[in-house]
Amino acid sequence: MEDFAKQLSHYSGWVLLILLGLVLVLCVILAKLWIDLNRTRKKFAEILNSGSSQNVEEMLLSHLKERQELRNQLETMDDRVVTLERKLQRSKRHLGLVRYDAFPDIGGNQSFTLAVYDDNGDGAILSSIIGRADNKVYGKTLTNGKTGHTLTEEEEQAIFEAVKGSNKGSEPA
Repeated sequence: MEDFAKQLSHYSGWVLLILLGLVLVLCVILAKLWIDLNRTRKKFAEILNSGSSQNVEEMLLSHLKERQELRNQLETMDDRVVTLERKLQRSKRHLGLVRYDAFPDIGGNQSFTLAVYDDNGDGAILSSIIGRADNKVYGKTLTNGKTGHTLTEEEEQAIFEAVKGSNKGSEPA
């Protein structure tokens, strides 16, 4: 131990210089940590005092309540979408129209056949035949894309046009 004390006293200048350097490095590290701490305090104070007198707990509760309200609105909208999709399947939205001359002596394609049906193939076929002195209208029902009546060439063409114009759904006969 005496040897160590002699050597320490012999190199005391260098030891003191090294310790002084370590103290300076530690002071620089301490100053940087102090600056970082002040920045963090300022950011935290901004968050806590961001334009309202609410504390963080009140802000979180407010956000949770708003989120729950949005979730409820989304569920309501989902229910409405399901209802609308169900109604849309039953809406008569597939149409096919064919105009033609029913009689050779009457021109102008004034007679027509109209096919109207929904995604399930339920609907009707309306035919209007124009003559010189009269007009006759015929209706045939479509159920699951089929009818119990014989179809004319124009009625089949109207159904084909309705099927061609639809993007999905069952195709009637």
